[in-house]
Amino acid sequence: MMHNADQTTKTRQFSLSALSGAIAIATAISSGTAYSAEIEEVVVTAQKRAENLQDVPIAISAFTGDNIKKMGAQNLTDLGKSTPGVEMNNDTALQPTYNIRGIQTSDFTVGSDPAVAVYVDDVYTGRGAGAEVPLADIERVEVLKGPQGTLFGRNATGGAIHIVTKRPLNEDQTEVSLTAGNYGRMSSDVIINRAINDKAAVRLTASTNKRDGYYPNAEDGADWGGQDTQTLRASLSLMPNDDTEILWRAEYSRLDQNGATRASVNENISVGDGTVFSDQAFDTGNHEERDLYATSLKITHDFNDMTLTSITAYRTFESYLLQDEDGTNNPDFYFASANFDDQKFFSQEFRLNGETDSLKWTLGASYSQEELVHDTEAFFTPSTFETFALYTVMKESPEQLAALGVSQGQIDALAAMSDLEVSKQVPGFRELLRNTSIPLAPGLNASGDGLMVANFYGNYLLPSLVENVMQSSPEAQQAFFSNFNCSSQLQTYMGSGDDSQLNACLLLGANAFVQGKEGNWRENVLNTGDYRSAAIYGDATWAVTDRMNLTFGARYTQDDKDFTIDTAYQNELYGIPFGMAFFSGGNPAISQSSSDSWSDLSGRVVLDYQWNDDVMTYASISNGFKAGGFNSLNYGDDIDNSFDQETVVNFEAGIKSNLLDNRMQLNASVYAYEYDNLQELSLIGFPIPSYNLRNADAEGQGAEVEMLFAASDNLLIGGNYSHLKTEYTRYQVIEAAGETAEDDRTGDPRVGTPENKINLMAEYTIGLNSGADIVLRGDYNWTDERVGTISDPSLVVPDYNLLNARVAFNSASDTYTVSAWVQNLTDEEIVGDFGGPGNAIGAETGWRFQPRMFGADFTMRF
Repeated sequence: MMHNADQTTKTRQFSLSALSGAIAIATAISSGTAYSAEIEEVVVTAQKRAENLQDVPIAISAFTGDNIKKMGAQNLTDLGKSTPGVEMNNDTALQPTYNIRGIQTSDFTVGSDPAVAVYVDDVYTGRGAGAEVPLADIERVEVLKGPQGTLFGRNATGGAIHIVTKRPLNEDQTEVSLTAGNYGRMSSDVIINRAINDKAAVRLTASTNKRDGYYPNAEDGADWGGQDTQTLRASLSLMPNDDTEILWRAEYSRLDQNGATRASVNENISVGDGTVFSDQAFDTGNHEERDLYATSLKITHDFNDMTLTSITAYRTFESYLLQDEDGTNNPDFYFASANFDDQKFFSQEFRLNGETDSLKWTLGASYSQEELVHDTEAFFTPSTFETFALYTVMKESPEQLAALGVSQGQIDALAAMSDLEVSKQVPGFRELLRNTSIPLAPGLNASGDGLMVANFYGNYLLPSLVENVMQSSPEAQQAFFSNFNCSSQLQTYMGSGDDSQLNACLLLGANAFVQGKEGNWRENVLNTGDYRSAAIYGDATWAVTDRMNLTFGARYTQDDKDFTIDTAYQNELYGIPFGMAFFSGGNPAISQSSSDSWSDLSGRVVLDYQWNDDVMTYASISNGFKAGGFNSLNYGDDIDNSFDQETVVNFEAGIKSNLLDNRMQLNASVYAYEYDNLQELSLIGFPIPSYNLRNADAEGQGAEVEMLFAASDNLLIGGNYSHLKTEYTRYQVIEAAGETAEDDRTGDPRVGTPENKINLMAEYTIGLNSGADIVLRGDYNWTDERVGTISDPSLVVPDYNLLNARVAFNSASDTYTVSAWVQNLTDEEIVGDFGGPGNAIGAETGWRFQPRMFGADFTMRF
């Protein structure tokens, strides 16, 4: 799908018109109304202590549990659409990417860490596959923007997301919620809170969410893109005395669904129209499974003027993700993958907080250990390799096609095409090969399937294999060449040094092997990791004057990592196991162990000034640190398996204000950052493209505005806007993996980062004489276009509009609520993202947002 610039201009004009119209309507409704409403205070713990959101000199977007429910958000990806400067466009819960102000890490293996730290109840989640938890019975979600290295530690270079679940209350409560909607949506939440006595309370939450898929299945069976999750939470609060609280939490989450669906945008191989919105057919079932367990123990003790907090936590999950990577059922493009993850995570943190008349301070120490197992499997057929070899030649060196009788005009045309355009030519060239007889070498001919791969074997794989074999024993040499029926040619080579007959014989054997191969080709890479991290930190806010505060903090972090990589190839080339997807330079298998360590001193300095009781401004400089790591899927003599740590320095200035007698909150910030050694994952390499992590530098500048206005007792309106420009300032080209200077992305924008984003919200309450009320709410989002994939920057994700609406009836006694809702009201066809390993064979894929979804909720409280 190519981007239409005229359409974008029209969409932007429509979006700005919609924004102006919404503000005008809201103003008209509220005019002449007596203003007595106030905006409720939101308490956050962004600085490891409870504070009013408006008093914290950090750019934060906070969502209360009530607001999350009104928005219809089910997970972090849903919240990302409404958060300025944040993108959480994820097609799968098991490989999510969180992007804050253009900073993200896209590595789906365990060789590196995420750039945005996700915490659940003060506990770091570690891996993305364990971060996407259902937002049921949530107190709030805090999104902290910019590096949070001082208080939240490593892996918070982009920011931090903190999910806070509701804690037990000292009263009896029961709440039951049921949801039904289109596409077979059935959900339920049951919350039970009981006060055991005046010193103890317990809270239990059970949540289910099930929905059919919305990708039309062109074959028999269920549609793709469904949901099926169950979550259980339990918490217990004990107060043995007035100064001590013990809070225990536990959670179990089960996910088992046919989501994670990507469709090919190559109309020449898809059963649909080459978009992600038409009927789809796949030759591999898309499936996600995860079992997650988590528990934590938080002990808080108050001394005379200090508070000591201990948080001990353990989290573990096992997950399985099966995906059709080519997004079609075309046998020439068969490509599937399976990823298995097993994580065990332990952490311990001690924190001491204190406060005097002029100083608020925090001292802390933390330790964590993460044990990881990740297995990546790839499934192909020999026909897939033929497509891959042809597509690689068409992209990287189309002049080689002259030997196939391709005209110079066609070769020149290919050289001028984008990767996506080239990929659409593959089926036609496949047909050309099936009907062509081409001389491969003197006295050797081949035709049909296997031509390109036979040449590939002969040119790239066999020389490496022969080189390895020639270093082995004479018996091993004889056995190897006997497999190819090339023993006599070997003797000629050994006697004369002339390898022409030997090479021709090997090539003939390779071609026969390819054409005679049946069934799937399976390869896998197994990674294990043992990661330890220790840190000490301190942070203090000093009241310089009655109006001015100076905050300064620092954290020292030490990360130690042990990592292993093992390859296994379930297929052999005449007795020699080898791989193509996980190319090993001709080595039959790889087994490597690596260890490395990284350390860093991160910190922040913030100056804030309270102009009056309602307006505060701040300026800050902060930096963050993300440990280095290891390439999980690529390796070779010329590629360093370890890569450097990331660092980011952020400069920011902002304002937070409560205006119009606390009826309006208006917050804004401007920022600029420099990012060094950004860990970038991309699919590169010739002749074998594979995933490589390299280091790059980037910079970004942006601005954000958030407004919430209680226009009357009945009307609440809000909105936010974010602007962000990013670019690579240095882009490492891994020449050993086949990149050239043309692959340098210096000056290009970061992937997945829109330049502009607008959100609007309006909520109107109609009071009834009975004491009940009706609440009308609408949420609107416009997101600018963005680069979809680093492998082909010309593939742009178009901008989009998204409108959600909700109407709710609340009973006079607040014992029940009935609501009806619709998401994507105008049924927009929205592309979520492009990219994925399918582009290695010319099957670039993308995924779509949900179509129009509607339903009703019923909640009973007693």
